[in-house]
Amino acid sequence: MIGVVIWSSEATSKAVIWCEDQGPLAYLRGREGLMEEIDWPVPGDLLRLECETIGNLRHARSVSIIAPKVCPQLPAALLGHTNRPASHLHIVSSGNSQPACDEPRENDNEVPDFLSPVAIR
Repeated sequence: MIGVVIWSSEATSKAVIWCEDQGPLAYLRGREGLMEEIDWPVPGDLLRLECETIGNLRHARSVSIIAPKVCPQLPAALLGHTNRPASHLHIVSSGNSQPACDEPRENDNEVPDFLSPVAIR
């Protein structure tokens, strides 16, 4: 399976990996999960790995680095701290100002113009 490191701590020998199957995140704990003597994976590294689920935790096994630092901006992007321009979309109504549904409104029995027999012809 292919995965990308989204968080890593070399000091504690732990890493969190997003996997291509979009299943649960995989956790790498300790160097025994690495295939060979390599630098500790860092956020943005592209990995090849096997996964083993123990209890409700998915563990990364047989981890090797395919390409280092392919996406180093990934942690910032996941947190929304990117240099992308701000969205042009804005909330125009939150629905909180609507009257309660069980309160009748003045024109509730009128047929909208687009449903009138004249509009259907």
